[in-house]
Amino acid sequence: MTFMAQPWKHTSGIYYIRRRIPDDIKSILGRGDFYKVSLQTRVPAEAKTRFAAEWRKADQLFDTARLQLRIGVQLTAKDAVQLAARWAHRELHEMEQSGVYSSWLVTHSGGAFETLGEFYGSGHSVPTFLAASGIQSRLLSDIEQELARYNRPLVPIDSVAYRHLLEAFAAQLLRLSEAALDRSHHDHVTPLQAPPPAPLSFEAPHNKAPLLSHFFEDWKAYVLKIGNGGRDVTKRVAEYGGTVKVFIELNGDLPIDAITRTTASTFATDLLKMPTGGTGRRAMTARQLIARAETEGLPTLGRLTVKNRLMALSAVLSHAVRLGILAENAVTASGVTGELSKAAHKAGRTATRKHYTRQELKQIFSSPIFHDSWRPPRASFGEAWYWIPLLLCYTGARREEIAQLKAGEVQRNEDGVWFLDLLSTPDEDGDIDLRTLKTAGSHRKVPLHPDLIELGFLEYIDSLPKAGALFPQLEANHAGYFGHNFGKRWSAYLKTVAQLESKVRPSHGFRHSFITLCREVGVPEELRDALTGHDNGAVSRKYGERALLPQLLEQLKMLPSIARDAGLLPALVVASRTTTLE
Repeated sequence: MTFMAQPWKHTSGIYYIRRRIPDDIKSILGRGDFYKVSLQTRVPAEAKTRFAAEWRKADQLFDTARLQLRIGVQLTAKDAVQLAARWAHRELHEMEQSGVYSSWLVTHSGGAFETLGEFYGSGHSVPTFLAASGIQSRLLSDIEQELARYNRPLVPIDSVAYRHLLEAFAAQLLRLSEAALDRSHHDHVTPLQAPPPAPLSFEAPHNKAPLLSHFFEDWKAYVLKIGNGGRDVTKRVAEYGGTVKVFIELNGDLPIDAITRTTASTFATDLLKMPTGGTGRRAMTARQLIARAETEGLPTLGRLTVKNRLMALSAVLSHAVRLGILAENAVTASGVTGELSKAAHKAGRTATRKHYTRQELKQIFSSPIFHDSWRPPRASFGEAWYWIPLLLCYTGARREEIAQLKAGEVQRNEDGVWFLDLLSTPDEDGDIDLRTLKTAGSHRKVPLHPDLIELGFLEYIDSLPKAGALFPQLEANHAGYFGHNFGKRWSAYLKTVAQLESKVRPSHGFRHSFITLCREVGVPEELRDALTGHDNGAVSRKYGERALLPQLLEQLKMLPSIARDAGLLPALVVASRTTTLE
């Protein structure tokens, strides 16, 4: 039997978090055997809430300590002296710029000034000064801000390192007060008494930062743990790993502190030269791919794609900043992602068409796969070849929303309307439903267009076990997506078999076409959003919740019959409504 950790109640009635510190990091934290922090409440309910937050803080503290232990970064007494000196020099500069010295002095009636050392009777004695009331609390804020400036974790107040910091900052506060008195008397020559500048221990050359490849593995393990193995997280980690691999091929496996703003900007320039596709690319290095793109005049990555690739490197560097290994994230500090966004926005004013035209839709659904005259040479996905494109075209759904459906999620309501339930409840046998959709608004019911029923979709459903997959021959990829591999083969089919020359995205283009057709026939925006799952926080969500399927079906019937255009169904005697989807 396991027991959940609970707040610990002190004899005073105050609740605390009291957690044993792992043996491997005791030397870093210097807090004895336990991490103990007051929750500042005697109310049990409040204590439980604050306890959870403090537990997460302890986890972060322990992780940081382990990382510091692994890479040899610890706060020394010399670091404390140097941090205090840097702080004092910066405060003196601001004092001299503003001409205000009173905040560092004690002001008496009549306008007379006195240094802090004189007022507290400590002179230059740091221990005496620290013993004075209010001095330590005054220094605490400055110490915390200075540590944050160098992305160092907060030092426990009962540690030796914290005592070093207090003494060093107290000494510099006394000297700042003396400098303030000098400046108030128009003495701008006497220098501040402070140690000369020197590197901090974690800035020294012998304390090398980890290589990018090694630190990426740390980041990967952290993200997968936080994400609890979700397939969206797994997919993102895999994509980011590809970007890191390209970076290393172009720049070498650098220590992460060697990745500068210039490095980030150069990487962006190189990514803009990378080709978007091409056969045999898996066997080629990034440099070879760039050379091939330049030689053969291949299309290259767009600005927004490059920005997204840079965000992979940025995520890893941000993690290093949070852990105190780096002072800044070179990608965000360089401003290159913002420049790419602006350039893409300007280009977007004349953006390429995202939807298929009516003629392109006719060409797609007139192609061999829909007339039983072609069989895939590889990766036979069964009936998915036929039904997925049609379902995408007639519902405006996302590819994965259709690919992950189960046969039992094609249902009929009490009004006799057949519909797709694009996200059902977990299986009754208790299995966890690991499928995911893009937004909360994507949980919706979409009526089946009459064309789909006439084409025989319901007969196809009757041939399947209700508890099984709608497309049994689709298998999830390593990230858990059922439509990924089909999407790649579908893209190849459009180019090589259907002979479609279009820059529209092979699967997502149907979604844009559906939305465009809805606009042209006058489907109200809230109903259109209810059909497509666009979560605008307004009426569309209510339609999904109330399941007004008959009204949605009437809107679908207004759309043109793409299947009849392509010859999959006989033409109607009465001409259908025309549109301008060109």
